[in-house]
Amino acid sequence: MTTTTVTPEVTPGRTIRRVRPIPQPRNNFERAAWLFMRYSGLALLFLALSHFWMQHIIIGTHAITVGDTALRWGVNGNPITFEQVIWRVYYAAILILAVGHGINGVRQVAFDYFGHRPAIYKGLMTAVVAVAGLIAIGGILALIIGAASLGATAAR
Repeated sequence: MTTTTVTPEVTPGRTIRRVRPIPQPRNNFERAAWLFMRYSGLALLFLALSHFWMQHIIIGTHAITVGDTALRWGVNGNPITFEQVIWRVYYAAILILAVGHGINGVRQVAFDYFGHRPAIYKGLMTAVVAVAGLIAIGGILALIIGAASLGATAAR
């Protein structure tokens, strides 16, 4: 008959878990980027759902006309009202948060794939930031001065 000895640290049916320390972020920028992703995601969720609610439920997709959009954007020739400024700030917030959130996501994925090749990573990120910057600048310009050209074409 054989005897089995059980050591006091290991008991049958019990899982032993070794706790490893949490790896520290690469720098404080990584912590800020991580927080930005969480907060911008929450803000974008609220902004996107409120936009959907306003456009599709309150106004209705079949009731939206170019005239309503021109009135909302303030291109009817009258001075810009406070309501129109609020609309522009609302859409600028959506644009800036979406572009920033997207750049940060691409940055994290690119680091996962190309972090071990700094030259490729930096080149890719330069291209991504340049394209995203052009999109953001184009969107902001459309918010600020592009509405005036919409009014000129809608009035014809």
